[in-house]
Amino acid sequence: MQTENNTQLANVKKDISAQVLAKVDAFQAAGELRIPENYSPENALKSAYLLLSEQKNSQGKMVLEVCTKESIANALLKMVVWGLSPMKKQCDFIPYGDKLDCSIEYTGNIVLAKRFGGLKDIKAKAIFKEDQFEFENNPETGKSRVLVHKQTLASLGSKDVVGAYAILDMQDGSKDVEIMSMAQIRDSWNQGAMKGNSPAHKNFPDQMAMKTVINRACKLLVRGSDDAVLYENEDRAVSSDRVSSDVKQDIRENANKEEIGFKDISDAAEYEEIMEDFGVKEEVDSNSGPSF
Repeated sequence: MQTENNTQLANVKKDISAQVLAKVDAFQAAGELRIPENYSPENALKSAYLLLSEQKNSQGKMVLEVCTKESIANALLKMVVWGLSPMKKQCDFIPYGDKLDCSIEYTGNIVLAKRFGGLKDIKAKAIFKEDQFEFENNPETGKSRVLVHKQTLASLGSKDVVGAYAILDMQDGSKDVEIMSMAQIRDSWNQGAMKGNSPAHKNFPDQMAMKTVINRACKLLVRGSDDAVLYENEDRAVSSDRVSSDVKQDIRENANKEEIGFKDISDAAEYEEIMEDFGVKEEVDSNSGPSF
């Protein structure tokens, strides 16, 4: 019986992975989707299933056994359109009952901010109770600047975190600072399922605070960006002479209909609805499931 279950699970994995990849190829061929340069959907799908094959839900059941095929397929499609890798902890797969969702990790937000938002580098620091910290806001530009941040070895790593900030180095040479008080950080944590009460939040509040302020800074960049970077190298797009008019017409007619078109997967979410979800989620995605 165990062997039979393993075989069935392997077939489910193979079928869904192949269908997602086929749908991605079709969208690309028709100009409906552009994959970021140096991103391999095939590798991402393989790494996703390496992780999902071993992942269990809170009841100790295998995720691939309890989650519906359509939710698994849509979660994988989200991952590919975002251009993120679960193996690099840029995104996570989180089961909600029989539904699987793909949520962006804070490292994934950094990737998207660099790819689309003009971010060159970002560094974060926690502010402890005994620190000397001063900053100012430029009323003309709206940008912040840290004037003084002095710490002692005694304060580093303590549980008395009063805030955090992230320094953004932009590709155009400009700089900015995102600053959050501990009250703001806890408000963000309270959006998550654990309400900031997970072992990580309790034992490493400084690290979790830094993740939160990085998330906030990067999300603003991503949401204010466009897709121009995807069009910089037109050689990555499939040329029109390689795409039959039948395929183009089929995609245009069906992309926004109710069925996403995964073979043997019924009641799949609408493609248009999925695409609307490809923005960074405010509550869950910003916090890798539970809020940071």
